[in-house]
Amino acid sequence: MDIDLLRQLNEDVWHPFRLAYGELDAPAFLSLYSPDLIRAGGPAKEVLGFSGFAAQTESWFADLADRGSAVSISFRFVERIVAGDTASERGIFQLVSTRADGDGRTFYGRFHTYSRRTDGRWRICVDYDTNERSDTLEEEFHAAAAVDDVDAFKA
Repeated sequence: MDIDLLRQLNEDVWHPFRLAYGELDAPAFLSLYSPDLIRAGGPAKEVLGFSGFAAQTESWFADLADRGSAVSISFRFVERIVAGDTASERGIFQLVSTRADGDGRTFYGRFHTYSRRTDGRWRICVDYDTNERSDTLEEEFHAAAAVDDVDAFKA
């Protein structure tokens, strides 16, 4: 396993993902995805291409901003496989949603992404998430490896 490739994935995808998500910056967020994206699962359990995913994301971010709500996301990994210009990563995400009145909720889900490096930059090509087996997700999140703990995935 080339740990430097995982560090590049962090710099190109995972750190900007958290930042753009938290700032509700749809253009920055969508730039992390390949134009030939396959997006599956999620709360609606649907399959979308890039344009459908972009429309959904722009609408959701705008709605959150209009209501004065905030959202943050964190990732932890159970598997990170990378070779050359292709990567597969699985883990647990934690989403914290806070309404304008201060009321907040925390959600957990499983994700699996496939990314490809083109023109020297990593982008997500396939993005799947689910909340199956949700009663253990919080524990699994805390037990999984942090984004920057790339040494956990040395062969």
